[in-house]
Amino acid sequence: MDDANKIANEITNSLEIAHFIRNIYIENTNSPWNEKSLIKRKKDYLDVKITIWEDDRFLYGRIYRLFLYIYDVLNPHFQYKPQIAPDENKEPEMKDRHNRIWSIYVDSRVERKGIETFYDNFLRKNIFIDAEKQFTWAEANEIFQKLWGKDAYTYPEITDYTYNIDKFMDIPIPGTSDLFEKEINKSLLEPYVQKHIDKLPSAAFRDSAKELLNFTAYNCKDVYIESSYFGISVIYQKMVIFEMIPTMENILFLTIFNTVSNAYETHIINENSNITEVQKHIKEMYDKVPVHSHF
Repeated sequence: MDDANKIANEITNSLEIAHFIRNIYIENTNSPWNEKSLIKRKKDYLDVKITIWEDDRFLYGRIYRLFLYIYDVLNPHFQYKPQIAPDENKEPEMKDRHNRIWSIYVDSRVERKGIETFYDNFLRKNIFIDAEKQFTWAEANEIFQKLWGKDAYTYPEITDYTYNIDKFMDIPIPGTSDLFEKEINKSLLEPYVQKHIDKLPSAAFRDSAKELLNFTAYNCKDVYIESSYFGISVIYQKMVIFEMIPTMENILFLTIFNTVSNAYETHIINENSNITEVQKHIKEMYDKVPVHSHF
Protein backbone atom coordinates (compact mmCIF):
# COMPACT_ATOMS: atom_id res chain seq x y z
CA MET A 1 0.00 0.00 0.00
CA ASP A 2 2.87 2.40 0.79
CA ASP A 3 4.35 1.74 -2.66
CA ALA A 4 0.99 2.44 -4.28
CA ASN A 5 0.61 5.74 -2.41
CA LYS A 6 4.12 6.76 -3.35
CA ILE A 7 3.54 5.90 -7.02
CA ALA A 8 0.18 7.71 -7.05
CA ASN A 9 1.76 10.90 -5.68
CA GLU A 10 4.60 10.65 -8.19
CA ILE A 11 2.20 10.23 -11.09
CA THR A 12 -0.11 13.09 -10.10
CA ASN A 13 2.92 15.35 -9.93
CA SER A 14 4.21 14.19 -13.32
CA LEU A 15 0.77 14.78 -14.88
CA GLU A 16 0.60 18.16 -13.13
CA ILE A 17 -2.77 17.43 -11.52
CA ALA A 18 -1.64 17.08 -7.90
CA HIS A 19 -2.87 20.58 -7.00
CA PHE A 20 -6.43 19.60 -8.00
CA ILE A 21 -6.49 16.62 -5.63
CA ARG A 22 -6.89 16.82 -1.87
CA ASN A 23 -7.00 13.13 -0.92
CA ILE A 24 -6.16 9.86 -2.67
CA TYR A 25 -7.79 6.74 -1.28
CA ILE A 26 -6.56 3.33 -2.38
CA GLU A 27 -8.67 0.18 -2.23
CA ASN A 28 -7.55 -3.35 -3.12
CA THR A 29 -9.29 -5.83 -5.39
CA ASN A 30 -8.58 -9.46 -6.28
CA SER A 31 -8.49 -9.00 -10.06
CA PRO A 32 -6.77 -6.57 -12.48
CA TRP A 33 -10.06 -6.37 -14.40
CA ASN A 34 -11.73 -4.68 -11.43
CA GLU A 35 -9.29 -1.76 -11.33
CA LYS A 36 -10.93 1.66 -11.61
CA SER A 37 -10.69 5.29 -10.58
CA LEU A 38 -13.46 7.38 -9.08
CA ILE A 39 -13.60 11.07 -8.28
CA LYS A 40 -15.72 13.09 -5.89
CA ARG A 41 -15.88 16.75 -6.77
CA LYS A 42 -15.74 19.32 -4.00
CA LYS A 43 -15.85 23.07 -4.44
CA ASP A 44 -12.16 23.65 -5.10
CA TYR A 45 -10.67 20.17 -5.24
CA LEU A 46 -11.20 16.48 -5.92
CA ASP A 47 -11.13 13.44 -3.70
CA VAL A 48 -9.88 10.44 -5.67
CA LYS A 49 -10.38 6.75 -4.98
CA ILE A 50 -8.50 4.16 -7.03
CA THR A 51 -9.11 0.43 -6.86
CA ILE A 52 -6.05 -1.66 -7.69
CA TRP A 53 -5.21 -5.35 -7.87
CA GLU A 54 -3.29 -6.78 -4.92
CA ASP A 55 -0.26 -7.60 -7.02
CA ASP A 56 2.92 -5.66 -7.80
CA ARG A 57 3.16 -6.65 -11.47
CA PHE A 58 3.15 -3.56 -13.70
CA LEU A 59 1.99 -1.57 -10.66
CA TYR A 60 3.30 1.76 -11.94
CA GLY A 61 1.65 1.34 -15.34
CA ARG A 62 -1.64 0.17 -13.83
CA ILE A 63 -1.81 3.20 -11.52
CA TYR A 64 -0.64 5.54 -14.27
CA ARG A 65 -3.49 4.53 -16.57
CA LEU A 66 -6.06 5.09 -13.80
CA PHE A 67 -4.86 8.65 -13.30
CA LEU A 68 -4.97 9.30 -17.05
CA TYR A 69 -8.76 9.08 -16.81
CA ILE A 70 -8.66 11.74 -14.10
CA TYR A 71 -6.23 13.79 -16.17
CA ASP A 72 -8.71 13.69 -19.05
CA VAL A 73 -11.58 14.79 -16.82
CA LEU A 74 -9.53 17.77 -15.60
CA ASN A 75 -8.20 18.70 -19.04
CA PRO A 76 -10.44 21.45 -20.52
CA HIS A 77 -9.41 20.43 -24.05
CA PHE A 78 -10.92 16.97 -23.43
CA GLN A 79 -14.34 18.61 -22.90
CA TYR A 80 -15.57 16.05 -20.39
CA LYS A 81 -19.38 16.03 -20.47
CA PRO A 82 -20.71 12.80 -18.94
CA GLN A 83 -24.30 13.75 -19.76
CA ILE A 84 -23.68 13.20 -23.49
CA ALA A 85 -22.43 9.62 -23.06
CA PRO A 86 -24.77 6.64 -23.60
CA ASP A 87 -26.98 5.80 -20.64
CA GLU A 88 -25.82 2.56 -19.02
CA ASN A 89 -29.37 1.37 -18.37
CA LYS A 90 -30.94 2.43 -21.68
CA GLU A 91 -28.01 1.63 -24.00
CA PRO A 92 -25.71 -0.83 -22.22
CA GLU A 93 -23.97 -1.99 -25.42
CA MET A 94 -23.22 1.59 -26.48
CA LYS A 95 -22.00 2.40 -22.98
CA ASP A 96 -19.62 -0.58 -23.12
CA ARG A 97 -18.30 0.60 -26.50
CA HIS A 98 -17.87 4.13 -25.14
CA ASN A 99 -15.81 2.73 -22.26
CA ARG A 100 -13.74 0.61 -24.67
CA ILE A 101 -12.86 3.59 -26.86
CA TRP A 102 -11.84 5.71 -23.87
CA SER A 103 -9.75 2.80 -22.59
CA ILE A 104 -8.06 2.54 -26.00
CA TYR A 105 -7.22 6.24 -25.79
CA VAL A 106 -5.79 5.77 -22.29
CA ASP A 107 -3.80 2.61 -22.98
CA SER A 108 -2.39 3.78 -26.32
CA ARG A 109 -0.86 6.77 -24.52
CA VAL A 110 0.60 4.53 -21.83
CA GLU A 111 2.21 2.29 -24.46
CA ARG A 112 3.58 5.24 -26.44
CA LYS A 113 5.29 6.45 -23.28
CA GLY A 114 6.98 3.05 -22.95
CA ILE A 115 5.29 2.27 -19.63
CA GLU A 116 4.73 -1.44 -19.04
CA THR A 117 1.17 -2.55 -18.35
CA PHE A 118 -1.19 -5.45 -18.98
CA TYR A 119 -3.34 -3.44 -21.32
CA ASP A 120 -1.13 -3.27 -24.40
CA ASN A 121 -2.10 -3.10 -28.06
CA PHE A 122 -2.43 -6.87 -28.38
CA LEU A 123 -4.81 -7.29 -25.44
CA ARG A 124 -6.94 -4.26 -26.30
CA LYS A 125 -7.19 -5.43 -29.92
CA ASN A 126 -8.41 -8.88 -28.93
CA ILE A 127 -10.97 -7.41 -26.53
CA PHE A 128 -12.20 -5.00 -29.20
CA ILE A 129 -12.47 -7.60 -31.97
CA ASP A 130 -14.24 -10.05 -29.67
CA ALA A 131 -16.76 -7.37 -28.62
CA GLU A 132 -17.51 -5.93 -32.07
CA LYS A 133 -18.99 -9.07 -33.60
CA GLN A 134 -21.04 -7.20 -36.20
CA PHE A 135 -17.79 -6.57 -38.10
CA THR A 136 -15.51 -9.08 -39.77
CA TRP A 137 -12.19 -9.68 -38.03
CA ALA A 138 -10.39 -7.61 -40.67
CA GLU A 139 -12.87 -4.75 -40.36
CA ALA A 140 -12.73 -4.75 -36.55
CA ASN A 141 -8.93 -4.82 -36.64
CA GLU A 142 -8.89 -1.89 -39.09
CA ILE A 143 -11.17 0.16 -36.84
CA PHE A 144 -9.16 -0.73 -33.74
CA GLN A 145 -5.81 0.23 -35.26
CA LYS A 146 -7.18 3.62 -36.30
CA LEU A 147 -8.64 4.20 -32.85
CA TRP A 148 -5.33 3.15 -31.25
CA GLY A 149 -3.28 5.34 -33.58
CA LYS A 150 -5.23 8.53 -32.94
CA ASP A 151 -3.10 10.96 -30.93
CA ALA A 152 -5.82 12.86 -29.11
CA TYR A 153 -9.52 12.65 -28.41
CA THR A 154 -12.20 14.82 -26.89
CA TYR A 155 -15.07 13.37 -24.90
CA PRO A 156 -17.58 14.47 -27.58
CA GLU A 157 -15.45 12.69 -30.20
CA ILE A 158 -15.47 9.46 -28.17
CA THR A 159 -19.24 9.73 -27.93
CA ASP A 160 -19.56 10.40 -31.68
CA TYR A 161 -17.34 7.42 -32.53
CA THR A 162 -19.43 5.25 -30.21
CA TYR A 163 -22.50 5.81 -32.35
CA ASN A 164 -20.68 6.07 -35.69
CA ILE A 165 -17.77 3.69 -35.29
CA ASP A 166 -17.84 2.57 -38.92
CA LYS A 167 -16.54 5.99 -39.98
CA PHE A 168 -13.09 4.57 -39.23
CA MET A 169 -13.50 1.97 -41.98
CA ASP A 170 -12.33 2.50 -45.51
CA ILE A 171 -14.95 2.07 -48.23
CA PRO A 172 -15.97 -1.59 -47.87
CA ILE A 173 -15.14 -4.03 -50.63
CA PRO A 174 -18.33 -5.20 -52.40
CA GLY A 175 -19.58 -8.43 -50.91
CA THR A 176 -17.73 -8.14 -47.62
CA SER A 177 -21.04 -8.16 -45.77
CA ASP A 178 -21.36 -11.83 -46.72
CA LEU A 179 -17.95 -12.88 -45.45
CA PHE A 180 -18.05 -15.99 -43.36
CA GLU A 181 -16.56 -14.26 -40.33
CA LYS A 182 -19.77 -12.29 -39.83
CA GLU A 183 -21.80 -15.47 -39.88
CA ILE A 184 -19.44 -17.03 -37.35
CA ASN A 185 -19.62 -13.93 -35.18
CA LYS A 186 -23.41 -14.02 -35.23
CA SER A 187 -23.39 -17.58 -34.00
CA LEU A 188 -20.92 -16.68 -31.25
CA LEU A 189 -23.19 -14.10 -29.72
CA GLU A 190 -24.16 -17.11 -27.66
CA PRO A 191 -21.50 -19.58 -26.45
CA TYR A 192 -21.21 -22.69 -28.60
CA VAL A 193 -18.26 -24.57 -27.16
CA GLN A 194 -19.41 -27.81 -28.75
CA LYS A 195 -18.99 -26.37 -32.26
CA HIS A 196 -15.30 -25.83 -31.61
CA ILE A 197 -14.85 -29.33 -30.21
CA ASP A 198 -16.62 -30.77 -33.25
CA LYS A 199 -13.81 -29.42 -35.46
CA LEU A 200 -11.66 -32.34 -34.28
CA PRO A 201 -12.13 -35.18 -36.81
CA SER A 202 -11.43 -37.95 -34.30
CA ALA A 203 -14.34 -38.93 -32.05
CA ALA A 204 -11.89 -40.25 -29.45
CA PHE A 205 -9.98 -36.95 -29.45
CA ARG A 206 -13.23 -35.01 -29.15
CA ASP A 207 -13.98 -37.04 -26.03
CA SER A 208 -10.51 -36.19 -24.70
CA ALA A 209 -11.13 -32.48 -25.29
CA LYS A 210 -14.45 -32.72 -23.44
CA GLU A 211 -12.67 -34.56 -20.65
CA LEU A 212 -10.18 -31.68 -20.34
CA LEU A 213 -12.98 -29.15 -20.09
CA ASN A 214 -14.94 -31.23 -17.60
CA PHE A 215 -11.84 -31.68 -15.50
CA THR A 216 -11.15 -27.94 -15.56
CA ALA A 217 -14.72 -27.01 -14.66
CA TYR A 218 -14.80 -29.50 -11.77
CA ASN A 219 -11.33 -28.98 -10.30
CA CYS A 220 -10.75 -25.26 -10.88
CA LYS A 221 -13.13 -23.42 -8.61
CA ASP A 222 -15.01 -20.35 -9.89
CA VAL A 223 -13.89 -20.64 -13.52
CA TYR A 224 -16.32 -20.37 -16.38
CA ILE A 225 -15.96 -21.59 -19.91
CA GLU A 226 -17.08 -19.65 -22.95
CA SER A 227 -16.70 -19.67 -26.70
CA SER A 228 -14.77 -16.94 -28.48
CA TYR A 229 -14.30 -16.37 -32.18
CA PHE A 230 -11.12 -18.45 -32.24
CA GLY A 231 -11.72 -21.16 -29.68
CA ILE A 232 -12.65 -21.92 -26.08
CA SER A 233 -11.65 -19.64 -23.21
CA VAL A 234 -11.42 -20.60 -19.54
CA ILE A 235 -11.89 -17.46 -17.46
CA TYR A 236 -11.21 -16.85 -13.79
CA GLN A 237 -11.92 -13.50 -12.16
CA LYS A 238 -12.34 -11.94 -15.64
CA MET A 239 -8.87 -13.13 -16.63
CA VAL A 240 -8.30 -15.67 -19.41
CA ILE A 241 -6.15 -18.33 -17.78
CA PHE A 242 -6.47 -21.07 -20.44
CA GLU A 243 -7.45 -21.15 -24.10
CA MET A 244 -8.18 -24.21 -26.21
CA ILE A 245 -8.22 -24.03 -30.00
CA PRO A 246 -9.31 -27.30 -31.69
CA THR A 247 -8.40 -27.65 -35.38
CA MET A 248 -9.46 -29.71 -38.35
CA GLU A 249 -5.95 -31.20 -38.35
CA ASN A 250 -6.83 -33.14 -35.18
CA ILE A 251 -4.63 -30.88 -33.07
CA LEU A 252 -5.64 -28.88 -30.04
CA PHE A 253 -3.62 -25.77 -29.17
CA LEU A 254 -3.68 -25.27 -25.42
CA THR A 255 -2.47 -21.89 -24.16
CA ILE A 256 -1.95 -21.50 -20.41
CA PHE A 257 -1.05 -18.44 -18.37
CA ASN A 258 2.19 -19.19 -16.51
CA THR A 259 2.36 -17.00 -13.41
CA VAL A 260 6.05 -17.79 -12.88
CA SER A 261 7.15 -16.37 -16.24
CA ASN A 262 4.19 -13.94 -16.34
CA ALA A 263 3.52 -15.03 -19.91
CA TYR A 264 1.30 -17.37 -21.90
CA GLU A 265 2.71 -20.72 -22.99
CA THR A 266 1.23 -22.79 -25.80
CA HIS A 267 1.21 -26.59 -25.96
CA ILE A 268 0.25 -28.75 -28.94
CA ILE A 269 -2.06 -31.58 -27.88
CA ASN A 270 -2.89 -34.51 -30.13
CA GLU A 271 -4.46 -37.96 -29.82
CA ASN A 272 -1.23 -39.42 -28.49
CA SER A 273 -0.83 -36.84 -25.72
CA ASN A 274 -1.11 -37.94 -22.11
CA ILE A 275 -4.36 -36.24 -21.09
CA THR A 276 -3.79 -37.04 -17.42
CA GLU A 277 -0.50 -35.12 -17.49
CA VAL A 278 -2.20 -32.21 -19.26
CA GLN A 279 -4.90 -32.15 -16.58
CA LYS A 280 -2.24 -32.15 -13.89
CA HIS A 281 -0.46 -29.22 -15.52
CA ILE A 282 -3.71 -27.25 -15.83
CA LYS A 283 -4.44 -27.74 -12.14
CA GLU A 284 -0.89 -26.76 -11.15
CA MET A 285 -1.08 -23.54 -13.17
CA TYR A 286 -4.54 -22.72 -11.81
CA ASP A 287 -3.31 -23.15 -8.23
CA LYS A 288 -0.57 -20.60 -8.88
CA VAL A 289 -2.86 -17.85 -10.16
CA PRO A 290 -2.45 -15.09 -7.52
CA VAL A 291 -6.11 -14.10 -7.34
CA HIS A 292 -6.99 -17.71 -6.39
CA SER A 293 -5.29 -17.24 -3.04
CA HIS A 294 -7.84 -14.62 -1.96
CA PHE A 295 -10.74 -17.04 -1.83
